[in-house]
Amino acid sequence: MQYYIKGKYYSLDRREKSMGIILNIQLSAFINHRIEPNANNISNLMNELNLLKLKEFLPNITTGQTIDLVKGRIDTISNLAFVTADTSGQIICQDERIDCIFNFNQDDKCDFENELQKLEKILLLIMSEYKIVSNRFALNINLLSEPYLGELQNTIFGKSVVSSLKFYDNREFKEWSMRENSWYPITISNEEDMLNVITELSMVTNDQQNEKRILCHMDINTIPENSGYRFNTDSLNDFVIETGAIAKEIKANFEELSNNVE
Repeated sequence: MQYYIKGKYYSLDRREKSMGIILNIQLSAFINHRIEPNANNISNLMNELNLLKLKEFLPNITTGQTIDLVKGRIDTISNLAFVTADTSGQIICQDERIDCIFNFNQDDKCDFENELQKLEKILLLIMSEYKIVSNRFALNINLLSEPYLGELQNTIFGKSVVSSLKFYDNREFKEWSMRENSWYPITISNEEDMLNVITELSMVTNDQQNEKRILCHMDINTIPENSGYRFNTDSLNDFVIETGAIAKEIKANFEELSNNVE
């Protein structure tokens, strides 16, 4: 069975029953620094990445667009990127952000904390190599529940999290989602800062429309109201430690609920 989630297909046929299926983890730094996709940068960074011995990275190029308001035109630009030999990992270096992403398939036994530490090492290497200072960090994670039968609002999970207008009582949900956001104080490099802790839950179905699951998307990021470029390489570890603990707690909460979807 395949699920199409956030622009990517996930095949879950051979998954063993688990406490929660991690689809991907993404660690990002918001920056103001362009890494030119030239031969020197590609060769140097690919070599350094592979010396980490985490995954085998190969060079890649992505394209983006910029709008020139003065000239009234849209320009296409090339961005430095890397992809792993097995396509499970990706690094995208844009002018305004660096994204480090690990995707997981049905055969992976994902150790969340270990994989997050790998992503931290990758992002740390790039920031160190180019002396990059960031104004924001973000951690994004996607999880799937076990499948459930019947209507969501009639499951144990649904009764815990679903509320709706009276019109929807006893009606089949074709779509459903909920989003919560709370600010959470954090200390980064001995300075007080604040996080957005955003969790979105939504109903997803496979391509045959005969199996339903709950998708949990976490987006934990330093708030955009603090826009100064103040985060260096030392700041990244503080961010990962704090947000990793938050994500682990939310993950446990979600798994506890989603074990009771029937």
